[in-house]
Amino acid sequence: MARDDFTKPTKNQAYQRVAGRCSNPDCRATTSAPVGEVDFSNVGVGAHIHAASPGGPRYLAAMTAEDRRGFGNIIWLCQTCSTIIDRDPDSYPAKTLKAWKTSAEARALMEQGKRLPEEKDIYRMAAMAMGTRTPGFYPEAIGNVHKALVDQLEAVDPRFTVSTAYSAGNTTITVGAKETVSFSIKIGQESADVWRKGLQASIDEGREATLPLDGVVFEGSKLFDVLHKDADLASITIVPMARPAVLKILAPQIEPAIFETIGGQLTAGRKQIRFAGAGCGGLLDVELAFTPTNRNDVHSVSTLTTNLKAWQGKEAANPPYLDVFINLLEAILDPSASVSFVLEVDGNQAAAGKFHIPKHIEAMNETLAFAHYARRARNVLRYLRKSAPIDIFESISTDDHRALARVSDIVEGKLSYQRSQVTAPPEMTVGCTVEEEKNLMEIVRRGSFSVLKQTESASLVTIYGKKYEVPPTTSYYSPVRLHILSKKKKKQIVDFRLRIEMADNFTSQTFFDVQQ
Repeated sequence: MARDDFTKPTKNQAYQRVAGRCSNPDCRATTSAPVGEVDFSNVGVGAHIHAASPGGPRYLAAMTAEDRRGFGNIIWLCQTCSTIIDRDPDSYPAKTLKAWKTSAEARALMEQGKRLPEEKDIYRMAAMAMGTRTPGFYPEAIGNVHKALVDQLEAVDPRFTVSTAYSAGNTTITVGAKETVSFSIKIGQESADVWRKGLQASIDEGREATLPLDGVVFEGSKLFDVLHKDADLASITIVPMARPAVLKILAPQIEPAIFETIGGQLTAGRKQIRFAGAGCGGLLDVELAFTPTNRNDVHSVSTLTTNLKAWQGKEAANPPYLDVFINLLEAILDPSASVSFVLEVDGNQAAAGKFHIPKHIEAMNETLAFAHYARRARNVLRYLRKSAPIDIFESISTDDHRALARVSDIVEGKLSYQRSQVTAPPEMTVGCTVEEEKNLMEIVRRGSFSVLKQTESASLVTIYGKKYEVPPTTSYYSPVRLHILSKKKKKQIVDFRLRIEMADNFTSQTFFDVQQ
């Protein structure tokens, strides 16, 4: 029986409509190329979707001869793909081949008049995907990836808005409803208790709830099926609707009256309204919970939490928010102080009240002690013109802190005393040569008040585990009178133990022995 072959115009039509490329979407090889100076070669085939004669692959007896050799029965393929589809017709039924043809024609229309990617483009895109530096930067590429993912997910269920983010190795997909959407969640026994508590906290108290997806099935939207099964997400976080709010921490007895202004979010549940925010550059977390009472009143509970990790690695000569942080902690820990708050939404006061005494007083005191250490370290490093990172994990001994405090006091000019500040006559040991011994004995014999000068050599101070040299010091005590308590000779040196008698107008001052 004769074959119902395609005419040359039909073959040329099929070739032109796919831009000469193989219609197999996994191949798309170019089928025509030049030979010599004027000729060309063609490795493409106008293949039959339904065979041209009985016994052939996918032969359809009901077709007329005209239809069998018509354009609707032809698909343009390279010779390799043409052979593959005819040797295995069960794997490549007519429906598949017609889909290939339609897709290839649509692809050719989309690519018409556009530059096809070159090999270097592929390498550049691969390098960008792997984070490798390339010649040239394409900032729109990141946005294009996110937009493509958002478009794909929103097409699954147009009732939702989708946004994506990638940070620190984690992908976050945020889903919001454009309208009221009903769906159900089936939870396995192993996760039921966690989900029950999380949903209760989210619905009643307006809290975020991060819940595991193991054994969880969503019904009512294909979007959640895609995210759960295809994206292989480990957890889902329910985020209540939130409004921006500002919390002002007040202390009327201290200047300025406003200690800190903290930005945060206000969320509402069925039983509670909550404010959560962070201040002092992340050093302070604040949470306020407002609960209606049976007396048509509102009960508020405040929680303050410090977070010294916000300082880790920061410049020790300039710790952010240091002075404000210390002033705030001292006021909060002072039982006689009155620290209150004003909560504002859109510039209008929404609530006001007093802060409660922190539950973890000991931990708060430890934080304050470290903040004082950080302040003294800052003073000394600035004076020495040194730079160092803050290390909150470094062990700090009492002796190191005491030595640092002394050096910091000298820097600030605070290492000075009046007579009223000294509770008992100080004593000191002085080593003298034979000549100096005579001078000292004469001073003591005269019994007059005079100025005592004491010098100390350069010393070392430890800051965050690293030692720094500080200059020599000179101390002046005036007016004083000396009394010998004991005398002991060691070879050429005589050690005197002296008691210092201070006049009523006594003062002392210690300075570094350098010119600034």
